[in-house]
Amino acid sequence: MALTVDGIFSLMPELFLPEKAQGLTVSVYYQVTGEGGGDYACLIENGAFTLKREAKSDATSVVVIGAEDWIALSEGKLDPMQAFMTGKLKGTGDLGLLQKFPKFFKKPQKQGGPVKALKDLVSARLALAGAGLKVTVGSESWGEGAEVSGDEAAVRGLICGLAEPGPALLGGQLRFTGDLGLLRKAWKTWAAEPEITYPTTPGGKALATLRKRYKGGASGTLEVKVDGVSYRLEFSPQGLSVRPGEVEGGFALGITDADFAALNAGKLNLVAALLAGTITVKGDMSQVAAYTAYFDADVNPAQGLLESMPERFNAEKAGDLEAIVGYQIDDLGYTLLIRHGSCMVFPRLLKPCDTMLKAKADDFIALSTGTLNAQEAFMTGKIQIEGDPLLMQKVAKSFKRPEA
Repeated sequence: MALTVDGIFSLMPELFLPEKAQGLTVSVYYQVTGEGGGDYACLIENGAFTLKREAKSDATSVVVIGAEDWIALSEGKLDPMQAFMTGKLKGTGDLGLLQKFPKFFKKPQKQGGPVKALKDLVSARLALAGAGLKVTVGSESWGEGAEVSGDEAAVRGLICGLAEPGPALLGGQLRFTGDLGLLRKAWKTWAAEPEITYPTTPGGKALATLRKRYKGGASGTLEVKVDGVSYRLEFSPQGLSVRPGEVEGGFALGITDADFAALNAGKLNLVAALLAGTITVKGDMSQVAAYTAYFDADVNPAQGLLESMPERFNAEKAGDLEAIVGYQIDDLGYTLLIRHGSCMVFPRLLKPCDTMLKAKADDFIALSTGTLNAQEAFMTGKIQIEGDPLLMQKVAKSFKRPEA
């Protein structure tokens, strides 16, 4: 069913996360123009959300956007900052609120991110398992040796290390000719390093790093359901196995994507969230909470500094400064927008920028905390400025320095 402007706004009361908006009294007026548009006033008062289909010119923030662009924005086909910079989305009032506003709502997530093309997936997994196997799906084949064939779903489950070959062989979804020892060896390798497609969301990215961040020492099985998608975590003192699927009759944790990302970054207290009812638990609450102690926090200090810029922004020092500033820190790309005494930051690098800073993460952290002199860093090439260096100096003076 095609999305409509009214349909998108109608979902907002259901998706609202009251725990994210406690103590706030704000309003956002959306003036959606063109065919299928309308006036929508979104009101938040101390954890309660109200949607009114009317204009509210005195709202905390006002957004003007075309109906087609609003639908594209909601579908993820239009980048919000690109829309803002090109004039497709016009915002007035508290721009900081406009950036934070989507965080007050749960965003429905698709189950999984982009799926690799079969030819790329099979080639990579055969290389991992070593020589001696041939994989056939329909009229396509890869590799040489003992042949495993079948329908695509069964082959994907096997080579991704997610489904043991036995049941599929017995059921006829897989067929094998050759030395079964080769297949058992390949399965052992694939199962040890499974290929899982995680959602391309903050929570999905946190899930993808669990095995690397596991410190060892735990035992047992835990189901983690992130935005309704279940993952089976099997702990052993030596390692962690992560697989899609539920755990029948065991411990389970239900949590939103945003809260799971916050939990893994050390920004969410699990026990407090349990007591507040923002997450659900099946089984012994203390045992579920204890599992979190076996992971290192998923924290990138450079990313934390970039994302904290709106909180550290000093509007008085910025004055009438207006700028679009890019940051390329290792493989992180961020864009900072300063306009009308407000600051917004987006986790992507959009060009053109008025000025851009490039640096390695350690040098950027040292520069931000004052342990590295800016002039020295520039002269030695530890930081590079593309565009107007004087503008970058003015931008830097508009922010409070974080603690070292």
